[in-house]
Amino acid sequence: MTQTYNTYNWHPAISEWMQMVEQGDVVSCKEQKQLMTYIRQRLKADNVVIKNDVLDTAIATAERYFYTLYPFQRFIYAFVFAVFEIDEDGDEQLMFNDYFIYAGRGFGKNGILSCMIFECTTANHGIDQYNIDIIATSEDQAKTSFEDIHNMLENNKNQMKNVYQWNLEYIKHRRNGSTIKYKTSNARTKDGGRPGAVAFDEEHAYEDYQNYTVHTSGLGKKRHPRRFHLTTDGYVRGSVLDDRKILAQAVLNGEKPNSRMFPFICKLDNDEEVNDSKNWPKANPMILYYKPLRTEIHQHWEEAQASSEVMVEFMTKRMNRPSQDPTTVAVKWDDIEATNQPFPELEKATCVGAIDFADVRDFCAVGLLFKKEGKYYFKHHTFICAESLKITKFKFPIHEAVEKGLATIIQDNYIDESYPLQWFMDHAKDYRIINIATDSFRFKSLKREFEEAGAPLTQVRSGPYSHNRLSSMVDKLFASHNIVFGDDMMMRWYCNNVAIKFDNRGEKTYIKIEPKTRKTDGFFALLHALMLDEELPESREFKLFDAYTY
Repeated sequence: MTQTYNTYNWHPAISEWMQMVEQGDVVSCKEQKQLMTYIRQRLKADNVVIKNDVLDTAIATAERYFYTLYPFQRFIYAFVFAVFEIDEDGDEQLMFNDYFIYAGRGFGKNGILSCMIFECTTANHGIDQYNIDIIATSEDQAKTSFEDIHNMLENNKNQMKNVYQWNLEYIKHRRNGSTIKYKTSNARTKDGGRPGAVAFDEEHAYEDYQNYTVHTSGLGKKRHPRRFHLTTDGYVRGSVLDDRKILAQAVLNGEKPNSRMFPFICKLDNDEEVNDSKNWPKANPMILYYKPLRTEIHQHWEEAQASSEVMVEFMTKRMNRPSQDPTTVAVKWDDIEATNQPFPELEKATCVGAIDFADVRDFCAVGLLFKKEGKYYFKHHTFICAESLKITKFKFPIHEAVEKGLATIIQDNYIDESYPLQWFMDHAKDYRIINIATDSFRFKSLKREFEEAGAPLTQVRSGPYSHNRLSSMVDKLFASHNIVFGDDMMMRWYCNNVAIKFDNRGEKTYIKIEPKTRKTDGFFALLHALMLDEELPESREFKLFDAYTY
């Protein structure tokens, strides 16, 4: 059956790419197809205004001073500058003001960002003092688009010197005062200012929202505020980029009908598609138009097939399929995400506890392990010595975990053994804790405290012996999605920081991926608890009968 499409009667910049995607003239991912359906629905509204003349001028400026725009780039341009909605007060509002451009390396993200940022300063854009901040985690990255524009001005100096003033710190339109600056994402030294637009370059590098929100807090003080998010995928999981991908998918699924996000997503639909190079434009449509890029990606692919490390980079950065080296990573991220399942009713259920407590000046992770209907449920908490936070900047939003009740910061120079003990005593009111496991590091000092309180404590082996004994069980629990943490961001972080090391006999040891700024305490507490699995009975529903007295 032949699919029949509506006519393409919008500006050619909109219609051309839409038609190419919908009619299969280009290979595209599921999200691109969803975007066309979503856009088509939004454009049907009676209050939509498309400013064709503004768009024509914007494209002409980009192509005169930068480079020729390809169909997918003109499509993006249209929704950045020319598509508006009339609100209830009769005012024009951008249909979209939050542009999420997620595509593989080589897409030309900095190129199109340079064009769009420059356009925001022009008379065609028409807003005075519309300042633009380019944000990245490193100065070199933040300067990339800024230097593109700076170099363009230098190359057209005779024409531009009466319109713009520029140096290596800022670019300013002489008449309307619109200014471009670049900044690194240092929340301690930057404030929100009064930007018209903020551009986040390579957002995958953000590990928390602290350095993100400070730069967006000033938006809304100028008409038509915009946020640009341009990125490939990366290696930071469970943070800003992953949250944005979830939101983008909700928009495309029609779950956020009033959203102003423009989710332009390019990726493979599944990992197997990488084996056919005809699918690669799904992750990067620039491959269709730029031969040197096509050649480079083919060369990268050849190298990737000879190295698992290079393959991880190729899949993550080129194809936007976040990947981990299966020969070293302990748990795949998809399986870690699957631990976010609700807990059943476990009040008065039997469980075993666990403590991972190697250093009184660092972290102490505690937890309770339950077993019910084939699934294991692990309830966790972490005590953190305040001194350790002064010494090390951990790659995790610790204070957010504290706010969610997942961690407690001990305002002292060490963690006393009474803290984990009290945690178990408090939870013993709600659950039947039959044993608590810990390894040899703090066993003697913990045992005194626990014996005096009448709490059980058992020393379990750790290291290669227990890791080899448990590895098949751990693999199966995660792969079958039968280990549950609830919505515990800290346990997800712990698990994502664990790698597997093989010795010359092929025996496994669980280790930290990176020893200084990543922690694994919660994962090892889980291992200690699993060592008591044979003692842990299945929790069952008990039917309560009425009592009668005769």
